[in-house]
Amino acid sequence: MLFLPLFDGGWRFPALPRSRYHYLAWAGILIAVFAILAWRPSEANFALATLLTAALPEEWFFRAYFMTRLGQGIRANVLASLLFCLLHGLTRGWITAAMVFAPSLFYGWLYQRTRDIPLLTLVHTLSNLVYAVFLAEFVTTLIDNLR
Repeated sequence: MLFLPLFDGGWRFPALPRSRYHYLAWAGILIAVFAILAWRPSEANFALATLLTAALPEEWFFRAYFMTRLGQGIRANVLASLLFCLLHGLTRGWITAAMVFAPSLFYGWLYQRTRDIPLLTLVHTLSNLVYAVFLAEFVTTLIDNLR
């Protein structure tokens, strides 16, 4: 599925933004990632893996390709987010699917506002890293207590 954009002759990868705002946003997110990794260097492998195997391919497909093919606006964002959740549910479980819906809507909104795939990829990586470092244990305990 992630290779579908490569075979779609009618689709073109969006141009990379080159404004000062985008460069500053990229730098800010990278600083946040490096600050977390300086504090918890044991998470470096996770950060790299999430960048290369989750954030980059998911944003490439779901935002740059799929959502763009659906059109503009909230409808395209909700449909892309529902597919994003469905695939997470099938591969990681339905609790995970429910937990990724709101971030997916945010990523879609951010993409529609900026058309900036590097920014989205970095935000996705940072959010996965923040979840792994600060929230995963709390969420696991909460879910276990609800069962």
